[in-house]
Amino acid sequence: MKLKKLEVYLFNLLTFDKFLNPEKIDPYMTNGLMVRGSEEISRIGFGVSASLALFENAAAEKCDTVIVHHSFNLPPYNRFDKIFQDRLAYLISHRFSLFGYHFLLDAHPQIGNNVEILKAAGAKAETPYLFQGSPWGYSASFSKEEPLEKIINKLKPFLSPRTVLYDFGPKMIKKAVAVSGKGAPRASEMQNLTEENIDLYITGEVHEWNRELFREAGINLIAQRCLALKHLCRKSNRTCLNSLPSSSTSKMKSNYY
Repeated sequence: MKLKKLEVYLFNLLTFDKFLNPEKIDPYMTNGLMVRGSEEISRIGFGVSASLALFENAAAEKCDTVIVHHSFNLPPYNRFDKIFQDRLAYLISHRFSLFGYHFLLDAHPQIGNNVEILKAAGAKAETPYLFQGSPWGYSASFSKEEPLEKIINKLKPFLSPRTVLYDFGPKMIKKAVAVSGKGAPRASEMQNLTEENIDLYITGEVHEWNRELFREAGINLIAQRCLALKHLCRKSNRTCLNSLPSSSTSKMKSNYY
């Protein structure tokens, strides 16, 4: 498969709203092709976050393209940055292509991480949830009130061992919000959750003060850590690969890390 064909395909698949500007919403992470390598693709490696270890594993499996959720940031002020330079040098020397999809993979209405989280919980995603003014997450409803314990059990296959549950809200859940990654709301956003009658908020990394905000608001909080993204990224990446035209994938293989 040609690199350009994959680039166009991924753009069309993941750009769900052409009026959104990912570069403005998500200026520090890649949402597309970051490093161009070989023009011919035979094997794709998938991972949550870009790293030298990921690239080395991909090279050992004869991959020539890597697709990740978290790419890597450019050095501040264009100064020397050894980690950045070593990663870039490895990609260039091995003629690897690197794609990263951060906002687009979190916010996608069909295969996005947040929609997948809510599906796994048994809820139906309804409307984008504005996190810090941009549609990173999703609000969802359950067809009927579900016990919090039952929802936790449904989510267990996707939860990190470090997941934290703050059960400060109702035991029966009707409405939920999911914002993966560092998606804990600001103090100024808590009133919106209260007014929308949100019973459960699912995110990744939180701070001590987030816990107290949710306690005082009477809303349940699941902090599942970014490690849980591994399972969801695999599912989303399989969807990306499986929906490629059969003529493009007949000789193309993939690995997940």
